[in-house]
Amino acid sequence: MPAHVSSLRARLAGAGIERTFFLCSTPRTGSTMLGNLLAETGLVGRAGEYFGEPFRQRVVPGLSRRGFDDYLVGCTEHARGTGTFGVKLHWDQVEVFLHLLRLRRGLRGLGDGAVVEAIFPAPGFVWITREDTLAQAVSWWKAMTTGKWTDGRPVTGEPRFDADGIAGRVRRIGEHTGAWRDWFAANGIEPLLVTYEQLAADPACEARRVLAFIEVDVPAGLVIAPVTERQGDAINEDWISRYRALTNPS
Repeated sequence: MPAHVSSLRARLAGAGIERTFFLCSTPRTGSTMLGNLLAETGLVGRAGEYFGEPFRQRVVPGLSRRGFDDYLVGCTEHARGTGTFGVKLHWDQVEVFLHLLRLRRGLRGLGDGAVVEAIFPAPGFVWITREDTLAQAVSWWKAMTTGKWTDGRPVTGEPRFDADGIAGRVRRIGEHTGAWRDWFAANGIEPLLVTYEQLAADPACEARRVLAFIEVDVPAGLVIAPVTERQGDAINEDWISRYRALTNPS
């Protein structure tokens, strides 16, 4: 018989978790930059992407309810003694995440938001988007072709322009952004809104906004500086121009 939801909640509390924040995003919105920025303050844990493609492909098949609980509790080590557990979620990771949460008693009839609240202490939702969706799509396609998603990662391929590939990312961004919007509305959740453009313009201000939103006290004089390099370069700008010329010929 599946264990009751309270057992997992108790295990998270036993691991020292007092609050949880979710970075809700689509790829190439600056979610890694924001997560690293927050973690470098030493006030919260690093918001890890615990339910991405490697997890779904290598861990989920055959994963038991107990195995998932152990995995989730193990992830809390990234809170690093702060009491604040961070989780990064792209929209295409939400379905399997919620399915695995529901593998325990005590959740019948609850909506998605209520399920999260039943398991995670004091959850808060931060929704990061990007105003320039074409630049986001180009960055996404470039990362897919080169294999370099963040600074410090090796390049495994050559950047390859493809208008259809970029157009596919534009559509996916629209679909996933709409899905996030609908999910928040359906669950009565009011997330803190952050844009890539705001984050790039004033990283310290946005980090402080997030910390205030999740009710973490920030010491006076704390210096907040980005440690993640922006991935955009001349190739991105060239691809944006080429895509616009192909799709909007004058």
